[in-house]
Amino acid sequence: MKKYLVVWLFYIWSAVAVGQCPNLVADEIASVQSIVDGDTIVLQDKRIIRFVGIDTPEFNSHTDLPVEVGAVAAQQWLAKRIPINSQLRLVFANERRDYYGRWLAHPLTPQGGMLVAEMLALGLGSLLLIPPNSQHWPCLVAAEQQAQQQQLGIWQASSSKEVQGREQRFQAKVVKPYSGKGWIRLEVENQLTLLAGKRLPLTAQQRLKALRRGDIIFVRGQIKRQGRNQRKHQSVMWLNHPWQFYQIKQ
Repeated sequence: MKKYLVVWLFYIWSAVAVGQCPNLVADEIASVQSIVDGDTIVLQDKRIIRFVGIDTPEFNSHTDLPVEVGAVAAQQWLAKRIPINSQLRLVFANERRDYYGRWLAHPLTPQGGMLVAEMLALGLGSLLLIPPNSQHWPCLVAAEQQAQQQQLGIWQASSSKEVQGREQRFQAKVVKPYSGKGWIRLEVENQLTLLAGKRLPLTAQQRLKALRRGDIIFVRGQIKRQGRNQRKHQSVMWLNHPWQFYQIKQ
């Protein structure tokens, strides 16, 4: 009985997170030819579709690196949801093509729901948004945050990860909050400074300013080294988008 209760609650929690995302009207309905990985598919007309809003673990097929934990799980889940030769509803992003020529789109469920939100809520991947393709960020952040809180999928392991060699995501404790003067600057553990300026929307700035010493924050972004000489180098991360951070409730 306890097992079934846990499963029932899991689906209720997932539905709540996914339910925050709007139903969308498809731009196109296309036939699926193959599943490359958890966030990329190939259509029957040979177009490669890269899903907007999620980055699933990599197979690293073209490198000597090992398959990342969670890559197989994400691919298998997607293959069950959108089998080969099935019809997939797609909403194309504001910027339709990426640097590699792939088409950027939101895959939809038959009811018009955002499939990526389901994947994030299950911990099959992490949030990845690149402007201008970021209009649905609030509900996608909520879905990811729920999976993280429940330690599902990729969040079962450490919440600290380096992505593509430069970008990182991790939890950190605030050791020196905003001073109340000038531009926003916070110091977190491991000698990292978080910076924010005018590019960050005012509502997100207020969230940063409200953080206090000892609060736990989840952040994602590129860490850079600043300083004129080696001794004065400091590690900094600029927070330019509201989906780059959120407070972890304790």
